[in-house]
Amino acid sequence: MRITINFKVIDKMMSLPLELQQKIKTKLTQYEEERKMPFLSTLEEMALEKGEEKGAKETSRNHIIKILEKRFGTLPDELINAINKLDDLSLLERLILETITVNSVAEFNTLIN
Repeated sequence: MRITINFKVIDKMMSLPLELQQKIKTKLTQYEEERKMPFLSTLEEMALEKGEEKGAKETSRNHIIKILEKRFGTLPDELINAINKLDDLSLLERLILETITVNSVAEFNTLIN
């Protein structure tokens, strides 16, 4: 506690040039970021990316179903199952936009078949 107070007093008494202040700020930020995120192996990074993609797919499927239900009411189980089987993230993202503009459940069904 005393060291912290002394450091604060000394810090206020010192006046560093702006360039050095920026360097210290950059180093501190870098240090803080390194402490938050531990080093990951390549395998761990791949697993993390795969998990993020899996989550994005699931979220997209849920958004599609919720938007269609909001617009058209209860959906046929076959359509929900078909949406849940979709595995292409770019297709899912495109279909989210389509859910906003389609005129019927039947029209949306033709987009995924």
